[in-house]
Amino acid sequence: MTGGIDRLVTVVLTTSNFDRSIDLYGNVLGLDLHIDDHEGNDPWTSGRHAATSWTEGAFMHFAIYETKDGTFTSGAQVAFRVVDIKAAHERAEAAGVDVIHAPKSQPWGTSARYRDHDGNVIELTEPD
Repeated sequence: MTGGIDRLVTVVLTTSNFDRSIDLYGNVLGLDLHIDDHEGNDPWTSGRHAATSWTEGAFMHFAIYETKDGTFTSGAQVAFRVVDIKAAHERAEAAGVDVIHAPKSQPWGTSARYRDHDGNVIELTEPD
């Protein structure tokens, strides 16, 4: 389709507890998050946030923003590829993350799912 959507390039979550989210996604799960604060009043591109971008191959950007008005993302699902699902799962369990299911074989690799404190589902997958 000419002029249609080509692919996803950005995922943004707004969190009820910024520091707790940064600890989970960054320290526990291992995302290379960079904290910044963009000036302005735009609800989607300003304020305190942590983000990472993948530039190998097709560009992809993931960001977590501190809530500005008390509303936050809940019920979304995000998925990340990991090199070692067993080690990632052990870190998540040791940190007390809510485990939806432990690593198990899926058609796309070995995956585990977790729930963050806002109710979002995080899937980690080690490709086969």
